[in-house]
Amino acid sequence: MKPQRLHPLELEVMKVVWKLTRATVNDVLDNIDRKLAYTTVATTMKSLEKKGFLSHQVDGRTFVYQPLIKETEITHTMLNDLLERLFDNSAEKLVNTLLEVRQTSVDEHNRLQALINSYQPEEEKTDD
Repeated sequence: MKPQRLHPLELEVMKVVWKLTRATVNDVLDNIDRKLAYTTVATTMKSLEKKGFLSHQVDGRTFVYQPLIKETEITHTMLNDLLERLFDNSAEKLVNTLLEVRQTSVDEHNRLQALINSYQPEEEKTDD
């Protein structure tokens, strides 16, 4: 099954669960960056479970959720989707746009340059 995209609130919730490795609705509420209703988070977590992103165990009367999918799987899927939809599958267009819209410090620029310099692209396959 190809991982689905997550809506912004679903992604926020999943980031908290990935960070904590196990989380209740209250744990998410305590660790999320904005004020949300308990029922909003509970509904979102139930929806994520239904979609196959979370599972839960019952501890007393509390549902304790854990991720069923790794953060990197979602990151890669969503980035590939963005690359296809907005940048015509061009990493060069993506990086160029990123550098146009986001100021980088000299240190960050040097780290990015080092990453690019050390990256070894896969050999293109040719038919012999």
